[in-house]
Amino acid sequence: MSSRTAARLTLLALVAATAGAGACARSQITPTTNVVVDPEPAEVTPSGDLEILRFRAAMGMAGDVRAELTPRIASAGDRPDRGRDALRRLAIQLALVQGDGEAARTQLAQLSRDITSLGTQATAEDRAQLDLLSGRWLHEQGKYADARGKHLRALANIDGPADSSLIGTALRGLADDMLALGDAKGALATLSRALEIHTNASDAAIELHEDLLLAVDVMIALDQPDEARILAGDAYNQALKQFGPDTLPHAEALLQVGAASLAAEDKTAGASVVADAGAIFDKLQSERTDPRFPVSARVVRRLFALRTALGPAESAGSTGS
Repeated sequence: MSSRTAARLTLLALVAATAGAGACARSQITPTTNVVVDPEPAEVTPSGDLEILRFRAAMGMAGDVRAELTPRIASAGDRPDRGRDALRRLAIQLALVQGDGEAARTQLAQLSRDITSLGTQATAEDRAQLDLLSGRWLHEQGKYADARGKHLRALANIDGPADSSLIGTALRGLADDMLALGDAKGALATLSRALEIHTNASDAAIELHEDLLLAVDVMIALDQPDEARILAGDAYNQALKQFGPDTLPHAEALLQVGAASLAAEDKTAGASVVADAGAIFDKLQSERTDPRFPVSARVVRRLFALRTALGPAESAGSTGS
């Protein structure tokens, strides 16, 4: 055998040995079969109809909307659930509208626990929304200084553009606290910014309505009845345009026209619009499905105050209860 042939055979043997070793090595490799699958997203309670529910409630159907919300919230369970939390916030707002402070307090406590359960997933807006509702509840309880603290903290927590509707809502809450504490000038400055924000927003009809109602109260407190009447007229026009006649906003705007008229010592005009507001409100009251609570506790208070100011003859009319 020549040396060249021997070298060739040696090379072939090395190649065969290497191939065998590779095959053996490959046979010992266990392929990875674990597949990483994204965890299923947490179930979220549907809340896509939230704005429709808010609008229905604003029209004067707060009790009906609360009745719809109760089973939806109850069926959601205790797991972290942003949809359920959004529905609960609306339920709290409507309980306050109807003067059901105990229900609002209970739901507030649960909302606080819900946000705590979110842990680090809770956003600044989540905490701001809780502070806003807590501030509103405290205001309704007459704890105006505590309410002011909550509204200030809400403003500090809102992480968004300076013209967000939520900031406008917090500013209005703060202005309402300031007015109740006797600082009408401060309330005017604060509320002016809220009005600017909500006037420029395309989806803030409810918020703007609330701003205008409060602005009338501020002007009356500042002893500026002419300006109060102008703002009451704005509230009236906005209510008819955005909500329509014979609705709760229509009745509320009429009451503010009446309050501004009385402030301007125009008792005749005041009596007329208060009577109209009372008729609208009485109809809404008669149509509610749950007689335990009024359509609006605020309207009940305002009707009583204005009828008292107008005298016995007007007060002998509807009580709005």
